[in-house]
Amino acid sequence: MTNGNAASPPAPRWAPAPPPQWGPDSTGPGVPAERPRRVSPKLVVGVAGPVVVLVVLVAVLGLVWPGFLNRKVFDTAALQQGVLTVLRKDYQLDANNVACPTGQAVTVDNRFSCSAEVAGVPKTIRVTVKSSDGRFEVGRPQ
Repeated sequence: MTNGNAASPPAPRWAPAPPPQWGPDSTGPGVPAERPRRVSPKLVVGVAGPVVVLVVLVAVLGLVWPGFLNRKVFDTAALQQGVLTVLRKDYQLDANNVACPTGQAVTVDNRFSCSAEVAGVPKTIRVTVKSSDGRFEVGRPQ
C-alpha cells in the first residue's frame, strides 16, 4: 500500500542551451544595441594637425633648401677616373689604382683624400670640391 502523501520523484530539469557557435551575437529581446562610439573632433585635430604640419615642413624644406631631401654625391667610379686623368695628363705622372671614398658630398670646399700608386709607390691625393656642379681640384700626390 502506498501512502497518498508520499513525494513523487522530482521532475527532470534541463540546463540552459549553450550560446550559438556561429552567426551574429544576440543580445536577446529587450536589450538595446550599443551605439557605435564617435571619435571626438578634438582628438582628430590633435593627432592629424601635427602630422600635417610635419609633412608640409618637410615638403617646404625639400623645395627651398637644396640637398635636404636628396643629397648630391659623387659617382665614385667617375671621381676616381677624373683624379687618374688629372694625375696622368696634367701632372704627367705614371699613376694607377686610384681609390676614393664613397659617398663624398658635392659641396663647395668639401675636402677628402684619395689614394693612388704613383710610379709604383702608394701616395695620398687631396681633392677639393670647387663648385656645386661637381668640379674639383686635384692636389699633388703626397
